[in-house]
Amino acid sequence: MKSPPPLRWGILGTGTIAGRFAADLPFSRSGRLAAVASRKADTAAAFVKSHGGDAVSGYEALLARADVDAVYISLPNALHHEWTLAALDAGKHVLCEKPMALSETEAREMFARAAARGLVLIEAFMYRAHPQTALIHEIIAAGAVGEIRLIRTNFTFNREALPQDARFQAGPGGGSLMDVGCYCVDFTRTLLATEPDRVECVAHRHEYGVDDYAAGLLGFPGGALATFTCGMTVLSDQTAHIAGTEGRLEVTRFWQGKDGFSLVSPKGKVKAFSIKEKRPIYAVEADAFAEVVAGAPNWNAPENTLANLRVLEQLRRSGGFA
Repeated sequence: MKSPPPLRWGILGTGTIAGRFAADLPFSRSGRLAAVASRKADTAAAFVKSHGGDAVSGYEALLARADVDAVYISLPNALHHEWTLAALDAGKHVLCEKPMALSETEAREMFARAAARGLVLIEAFMYRAHPQTALIHEIIAAGAVGEIRLIRTNFTFNREALPQDARFQAGPGGGSLMDVGCYCVDFTRTLLATEPDRVECVAHRHEYGVDDYAAGLLGFPGGALATFTCGMTVLSDQTAHIAGTEGRLEVTRFWQGKDGFSLVSPKGKVKAFSIKEKRPIYAVEADAFAEVVAGAPNWNAPENTLANLRVLEQLRRSGGFA
């Protein structure tokens, strides 16, 4: 594949995910880090000391820079809507961390603004851009598992609950469903290429008022059933199991793309698959974003983001967090 044109990136925020994106960016074919913005000058300075680029005090100042083509928004979920619109109004393409918005209504406004400005806006489900995800879809489309009947996904991690952590702050932007359950929902819906007609959720309410772990059930019109677990105070599990009438796929870390997966036949024969991708996953995502800017098909179209948010809203209502 021909490399996309160079893209100069600005990053809003200096948290963990921003650091991962910045650390991977030098391995991309197209991107380089131009600047990083924080509300605190010393925080931005510390970030660029590790990752390069210019330290900028204040998000508005970064958006005003002429040497930034695209903005990666790594801010807490509740700030995505505001700063995506600001970045688009400043003439920047936007890669916004998931979930892109707190509701379908917010996301529709964001996509409408991008379309009006002639700019690219993509929700940053990085695993969707990875070759391993494409291979999983190819194998399923070729009939390797037959008709999909059951999907089970898990995305949990164990993190200290701190009141200043946006994940643990009550409201529509906090909680495990929005932080990592969204991956499970997105992966499942995409595999089945349809939308659920049954959505249920049971969630545990942390003392801070968020769902710190939850379990969900999705039923689909064709008869497939999907379950998932997500959590922020649970030992890490990031597996996926896709069971059909002719076999099943077992994926070690469905959103990372680097550990491979296995196809198990009805007789128990196991065939292992792996992708020889040298670029780390956020570099793959940055290049895939640049390709869309250059005119390639969108690997996470607006319609998918909107549909995923609809399901997340239903899950939150079912779990008692509407």
